[in-house]
Amino acid sequence: MTAAPDTRGEDAEGTGADRRVRVARWALVVSMCLADALLVFFALVDLASAAMEGVASWPSLAALPLVVGAVVTLHLLFLGRLDGRREPAPGPYWGSVVLIVLGCAALQEPHHRVMVIALWWAIAVFVASRRRGLAVSVLALALPWLLIPVTQADVRVVSILVTWGLGIVYALMMYVGTLTCVWLWEIVNDAVAGQRARARLAVTEERLRFSRDMHDLLGHSLSALAVKAELASRLAERDRERAATEIAEVRALARTSLAQVRSAVSGYREIGLAEEVESVRAVLRANRTEVTVTGLDGVHPSPGAASLAAWVVREGATNVLRHSDAARCRIVFTRTSDAAVGPEALVVEVSNDRARSGEGREVASGNGLTGLSERVAAGGGSLTAARTGDGGFLLRAVLPL
Repeated sequence: MTAAPDTRGEDAEGTGADRRVRVARWALVVSMCLADALLVFFALVDLASAAMEGVASWPSLAALPLVVGAVVTLHLLFLGRLDGRREPAPGPYWGSVVLIVLGCAALQEPHHRVMVIALWWAIAVFVASRRRGLAVSVLALALPWLLIPVTQADVRVVSILVTWGLGIVYALMMYVGTLTCVWLWEIVNDAVAGQRARARLAVTEERLRFSRDMHDLLGHSLSALAVKAELASRLAERDRERAATEIAEVRALARTSLAQVRSAVSGYREIGLAEEVESVRAVLRANRTEVTVTGLDGVHPSPGAASLAAWVVREGATNVLRHSDAARCRIVFTRTSDAAVGPEALVVEVSNDRARSGEGREVASGNGLTGLSERVAAGGGSLTAARTGDGGFLLRAVLPL
C-alpha cells in the first residue's frame, strides 16, 4: 500500500496563481478606471471651455452628471464581464446608451463630444453581445454627425472629420488592448480553475482508494466476526466449551483486523525523506523561495530516523510558508556524533533568511513545533528552534541513526 499523495505543492502553486490572477484583475480594473476618468475629463474640459469663452455653461454642467452616470453604469457592467457575465442586463446597458446620448447632446464643443463617444464606445462594445455591439458601433459612428444640429459652437466640418477619424483609431486601439488583456486574464483564470479541479479530483480519488482499502481489509474480517459472534451466542447455553472456542477465535480475528488497520494507517502516514524533500522543494519554489539542499545523498538513516527527518523538513517548510517572507531556504543534512543522542547522529537544519518581525517567539512555541519536539524526543533526539542573527529562523534537529 502506498502513502497518500501530498498535494501541498499544488495548493501553494494554486495560492500563487490566485494571487497573480487577483493582481491581473486589479490591473485591468485600474486601467478601466483611468479610461473612465479620461471620459469624464473631456466633459469637464467642455465645461471649462464654455466658462472661458463666456458662453452659457449650464448645458455643459447638465452634461456632466449624465456622462458620469453612463460611465458608472458601464464600469459596473465591465466588472460583471470580468466575473464571467458575458451577456449584460439589457436595462443598465441601454440606460447607459441613453445617458451618453443625452450627455453628448448637452456638450457644446463637437471635438469633446467625439472623444467622449469614442471612449464610451471602447467600453460599451466590449461588454455587449455581438448584436448589441454592432448596433452601438453604428450609433457611435453616426452620433457626432446627428448631434451637429444641436451644437451651439461653431461647426467646422473638416476639423470635426479629422477628430472623428482620430477618435475611431484611438477607440479601436483601446478596445483591442483591453480585449487582449482580458483574454489573457481569462486564460489564466481558467488554468487556475483547472488546477483547483485537479487538486479536488486527486483528493477525491485518494478518499475512494482509502475506502476501497478499508473495505478490502475489514469487509471479510467483520463479516466473519459477526458470524462467529452470533454462533457463540447460540452455543453459550448448549455447548459452553465450543462457545468458548468460538469466542477465542473472535478475539483472535479482532486482533488480526486491528493489526491490519494499524498497518494500513501507518502506510498512509509514513513519509519518505527523499520524497518529502522534493515535495518541500516544489512547495517553496511555488512560493518563490529558492531552496538549497545539501548532504542528503551522503546520509543513510534508519527508517525511523528517516521518518523523523522527513517530519522535521515538513514542519520547517510549513514555518517558512506561514511565518516568513523568505527569498532563500537551506536544508542541510549532516552526520555527526552527539553524546546526548548516540555515537552516530543525523543533524537536520532548515533555515530561512527572512523571518517576519515579531513572530520568532510565536513560531518557536507553536503547536506544530511542540508536537514535533515531542515526536523527536520520543525517537531519542532533540529539537531546537530560534531566530538567527541575520533576521532568519533556524529549525535544528539531532536524530539518532
